[in-house]
Amino acid sequence: MKGLKGIVSVLLIGAMALSLCACGVKEVAPKEFKSIVKEALDCDKEDLYESEGYYDYIETRISYSGEDYDKYTVILTEYEDEEAAKYAFDVETNSMNFKKSHDQIDGKCKIAKNYITIDAEVTYGYDGNDEDVYGGVYMAGNYIIEVYTYTGKDKDKDVIDEVIDALGYPKPSRA
Repeated sequence: MKGLKGIVSVLLIGAMALSLCACGVKEVAPKEFKSIVKEALDCDKEDLYESEGYYDYIETRISYSGEDYDKYTVILTEYEDEEAAKYAFDVETNSMNFKKSHDQIDGKCKIAKNYITIDAEVTYGYDGNDEDVYGGVYMAGNYIIEVYTYTGKDKDKDVIDEVIDALGYPKPSRA
């Protein structure tokens, strides 16, 4: 009996470790998200805009709207269920795959099962506007977190890295 318990324990620990490694993204509740963003962006709670019932399928949306809002996009969206979050994430994944296949991404872009990281110049729209994009989109449970800078500056990428590190998510590889 003791041997069976040991084997089951090892198998359970291995399965948990494997699922954590494969996933790379853990759920972050809105309260924890706000705390992380306030610390990393050195902002006040007034700099975090929170709305509920944004759409029928979105429960809560928290976005950074502080002094540097033009440098950083930091958003947590809580969907009504995992299916709605998965759908929204798939839309983002399809968009990135399209851009990659049409040479609209010049740099590094990694698309994984539940996250996308990017450090690249991205061409948007029919007018061909380019932006330097650094950050990622992360899905865990019924949450999607977006963390980006569009300045191309290393100091702003460092701030985004600080947010991503605090969340415990994979960082983009720098181009």
